[in-house]
Amino acid sequence: MSATNVKRGFWPAYVLGGLTVLCAALLWQVFGQPPAAYGQVPDSGAQRLEMIAELRASNQKLGEIAGLLREIRDLEAGKKDKEKDARPPRP
Repeated sequence: MSATNVKRGFWPAYVLGGLTVLCAALLWQVFGQPPAAYGQVPDSGAQRLEMIAELRASNQKLGEIAGLLREIRDLEAGKKDKEKDARPPRP
């Protein structure tokens, strides 16, 4: 064996190792980031205001439903009272 083979040694391994680390770092950057959430409002304050507006709208709708149910209950109670009054008394 010649002495020149021993001296040439490791620089290709260092270059190959450096390229491997560089490729791994680039792939880590690409795949390491979470996907963007396109459906969200980026401003947290605006997001909270939007949530509050939606909650107020749903509360208003629930209030309307509760009012309609009260009216139905009162009408049914009124019909039952009229039916009781309309029947002749038992002997």
